[in-house]
Amino acid sequence: MNHAQVLELDQVGFHWSGSHRGLGPISASIREGTLVGLIGPNGAGKSTLLRLIGAFWTKDAGAIRILGQDVTALSASERAQRIAFVPQSLETQFDLTVREVVELGRLSQRSWRDRWAFKGGLAANKLEEILAATELYDLKDRPFNTLSGGEARRVLLASALAQEAPLLLLDEPTAHLDPGHAVKFLNLVREMIQKQHITVLMAYHDLATVGLYADVLWVMNHGQLILEGSPDAVLTDPRIPEIYDANLISMLHPRNDRPMLIFP
Repeated sequence: MNHAQVLELDQVGFHWSGSHRGLGPISASIREGTLVGLIGPNGAGKSTLLRLIGAFWTKDAGAIRILGQDVTALSASERAQRIAFVPQSLETQFDLTVREVVELGRLSQRSWRDRWAFKGGLAANKLEEILAATELYDLKDRPFNTLSGGEARRVLLASALAQEAPLLLLDEPTAHLDPGHAVKFLNLVREMIQKQHITVLMAYHDLATVGLYADVLWVMNHGQLILEGSPDAVLTDPRIPEIYDANLISMLHPRNDRPMLIFP
């Protein structure tokens, strides 16, 4: 099947004001229905790249296209219809319930009149489906600001799924989750790729599990895209220990023989 290019990066560059550090130029693309794991050491530029793709920050050079359209030429509403973003955390002083935070994901799909009146929310069955899939149904009436870090992360994913955008950006999505909920989270993302044909770019830190879920890996270091390829190829590349400045132990997963890297 010939899948469309959902994301295209063409010589994308960025520099932090007052610093010699920069990102790029980076050129890469992601096809529909692909989960790309974005890995690399701290400070490599992973979160910066996600923010540039989401147009939260403005690139200095190059082009970022979503389904063939330059992201900077889109209105905020049009971007929200194409890109859903799950940040590492969300600070809010608003007394919103879990249900209301999830329904905020639908704002991009409403007319401006409905947004102003906060009408036209998710159909009840769709909302319940998302809350059940993310194990939030019993928490739906809880204030968001009373949740644990792991619970809040699942709410942010649920809100992004409600957005029904073709591209989902995840910034360290399992950072605050215990192992059990981390596995469920990643399995849910894979399930959504199959059911909704979404495309996912996920910044991730766990080299022991990323190869079990990602179709493609991008490796960043010092603001550059160093490696790109299948998990089997990337995780066995001899440059990986140098990139992480660590002696890594390589092994095969006992269930499916996929490569894993762990720190000694």
